[in-house]
Amino acid sequence: MKEAGFLAKSANVFAVLAWVSLAIQLVVGLAVLIMGGPAVPIGGAEIPARLIGVLNFVAAAIYWFLFMFVSKMTRLLLDVHAQATRTGS
Repeated sequence: MKEAGFLAKSANVFAVLAWVSLAIQLVVGLAVLIMGGPAVPIGGAEIPARLIGVLNFVAAAIYWFLFMFVSKMTRLLLDVHAQATRTGS
């Protein structure tokens, strides 16, 4: 199953990206939440910096879910391919 080697490596990369992005977003969100700062203009409205810190927590969860989803789906497809190859031979 040499052709699936790239997909197996990509599944690992996405799993690592999920955890790294979660850690970075949580640290940044916590730092902004604790330190605060000037309001951030978004779409013509002034958004408090601490709210941006909370939004970083939400983004951390979303990015973790998406990266982990891609990783698990890739692994699932690899398992289906392996099973189809075994039963088809």
